[in-house]
Amino acid sequence: MPQQNRRLGVVVLGSDFKGLGVIRSLGQRGIPCVLIDNLPRSAWFSRYVTKRFKWDGPLNTDDFLQFLLNIGEEHHFIGWVLFPVQDDAVEFVAHHTSQLATSYCLVTQNWDVVRWAHDKRLTYRMAHEVGMPYPKTWYPDTEEQLKTLVITFPVIIKPAISIHLQHALRLKALPVHTMDELLKQYHLVADIIHPQEIMIQEIIPGDGRTQYAVGTFCKNGQVLQSITVRRTRQYPIDYGLGSSFVEAIEVPAITQLAEKLLRMMGLSGMVEVEFKYDARDEQYKLLDINPRPWGWHTLCIQCGLDLPYIQYCDALGHEIAAPTKPYYGRRWIRLLTDIPAGLQEIRVGITTPTAYVHSLLGKTTFSVFAWHDPLPALGDLGVALSRLAKMLPQKLHAAEKLHAAEKLHTTEPSQCSTGT
Repeated sequence: MPQQNRRLGVVVLGSDFKGLGVIRSLGQRGIPCVLIDNLPRSAWFSRYVTKRFKWDGPLNTDDFLQFLLNIGEEHHFIGWVLFPVQDDAVEFVAHHTSQLATSYCLVTQNWDVVRWAHDKRLTYRMAHEVGMPYPKTWYPDTEEQLKTLVITFPVIIKPAISIHLQHALRLKALPVHTMDELLKQYHLVADIIHPQEIMIQEIIPGDGRTQYAVGTFCKNGQVLQSITVRRTRQYPIDYGLGSSFVEAIEVPAITQLAEKLLRMMGLSGMVEVEFKYDARDEQYKLLDINPRPWGWHTLCIQCGLDLPYIQYCDALGHEIAAPTKPYYGRRWIRLLTDIPAGLQEIRVGITTPTAYVHSLLGKTTFSVFAWHDPLPALGDLGVALSRLAKMLPQKLHAAEKLHAAEKLHTTEPSQCSTGT
């Protein structure tokens, strides 16, 4: 690779452990890594970061766009690879590809493509069109329409755009077991996100051991590299914000499903496709598509697929590695959340203390800790404790809102019946 090209670096948007994996992959190859975030997290403390920019405000505003264009000019980042690693940053770049492409090499496609993965209403519509199984889902536009639906419980309330609920409640979904409970939870969620973004979805039985994913690198919908995993544990264990323990195992069936979907979308870059196995009809059902680095992407590196480096080379027009078969049998763990996930599983009888400890043995990749780059682990712990202290008042406020909604609802007669 020519020397001048090797000196072109990356500008990473987001400093959580997903960004840390990208920075370590590229930084160890001598590629300059610049980091931008509004909340410094684990990657902020990495030895492989050459410059850090703290942005005050959301990563999706016109001011942030101008900021990116300005630093590209002022700090000579013209032609560098712009690498968003979190959903809000991906959405932002997808909406501004024409402006950002004047300064950076982009790994994110425009919004016309990305929106099919970002908005689950579109994701499931696409799955329906290609005949791919997915959980039964209802889309009530109003409370009155919700009352007319024939729903089989239990279900979950989830947003069509995940980050909107996560930012408010630190939850991906809310479980519901009766129509009365559904109405109460609907009131709570409708105060946070637009009602047209609210989805009601059946719960597929099974814990994390029925959850699977395909990690890929695609080019115009063609899968060039891929690996399959089981997302064995998540935290919280019912409807977690992310996986905490992932095992690389071969599941050819979901690779074929993912290839069919990605080919239709024409996606390029790093993409994760998530499924859950439904033992009732013996089908793998689509859950999510993530067109960005995902939480366990560093497991791919340990299995022989350095996807961030492949992404970097492709963005700059360099030759990329030929498809290779990954090594299986490796594991990935995020200790910060897997220990409480393990305790929850022990408490409800999913596992035992001995089985949990045994699961940690073997060839394991940590989400943050690394001997060659130790400071991010300390920073990650500090940031987690700080966020926990700030989140407690928010959770108490959310609980008060839910209690108030429940109290209000109990004073009104119910005019609906539960589904069968």
